[in-house]
Amino acid sequence: MKKGRYVLKRLVRTIPIVIGVTLVTFLILHLTPGDPVRIMLGPYATPENIAILRAQYGLDQPLPVQYLTWLGNIARGDFGTSIRYNRPVTELISDRIGITVLLTLSGLFISVTLGSILGILAALKQNSWLDYLCTFQAMFWISIPGFWLAIIFLYIFGLQLRWVPIAGLTGFVSLILPALTIGLQEEAWFARPMRAEMLGVLNEGYIKAARAKGVRYFQVVVKHALRNVMVPMITMLALRLPWVIAGSVVVEVVFAWGGMGSLLVNSVLARDYPVVQGVLLIIALSVVAANLFADLVYSLVDPRIRVEGGKK
Repeated sequence: MKKGRYVLKRLVRTIPIVIGVTLVTFLILHLTPGDPVRIMLGPYATPENIAILRAQYGLDQPLPVQYLTWLGNIARGDFGTSIRYNRPVTELISDRIGITVLLTLSGLFISVTLGSILGILAALKQNSWLDYLCTFQAMFWISIPGFWLAIIFLYIFGLQLRWVPIAGLTGFVSLILPALTIGLQEEAWFARPMRAEMLGVLNEGYIKAARAKGVRYFQVVVKHALRNVMVPMITMLALRLPWVIAGSVVVEVVFAWGGMGSLLVNSVLARDYPVVQGVLLIIALSVVAANLFADLVYSLVDPRIRVEGGKK
């Protein structure tokens, strides 16, 4: 019953957030300079043709009317029609969202797995050469811009060694470099907090008591220490998700991945409002959903979290 109220409160609290996301997504494109109708029709378009097309897409209406109309269409699953491609936005997104989800999840898997393992090893071997090596590699990867790392990987493993395709999604092997680029960039954000949290837990009294009772060190780490560092890692995962998605946009462009990132960049350059709004809305709502999911998982991972009155 308590958890049911907790879930309901979290869902209610996301409503104003979702409304704010839709408002920002709508305004961020309409308040930027440039006329998408003139861009689509070219410099020699007549005023009559411009007026007809602007009326067709509802761009001749006041912004509040456009927003409410767009919001009502979104509620029915209608994201509009692309100005550039002359296709429903939902079709364009559905054709590419699977590729982007595959890349994002693959990068997240690498970053969380590698970062957690290296963070645990660094904590267990504190002040050793392994600890210093894990810390150095984390700082090394995080200091390199994502697009530069992608270009380096592409040049070495794609152009020079020819181990992987240099562009497009042609199979599992073509997923390696893009996912590795995202994973290495992000694993430092999990390795360092994991090391710090693990060191803190290992110095707790109950860990020392378990060791004093003769419990094996491996069992203490797995059954006791790891469980108590999961909540901070879930929080870090929710916080880093927007950056992972943003990084996947850059990686998609460098590797000509053909996902939502490439669609977003091309649509921004063409001032294709419906597509940009649809892609941004999907990305923003996915981040909101991920944070909501992480918030709900807290009480399952750590029984000490209190859900009464929305408190933890």
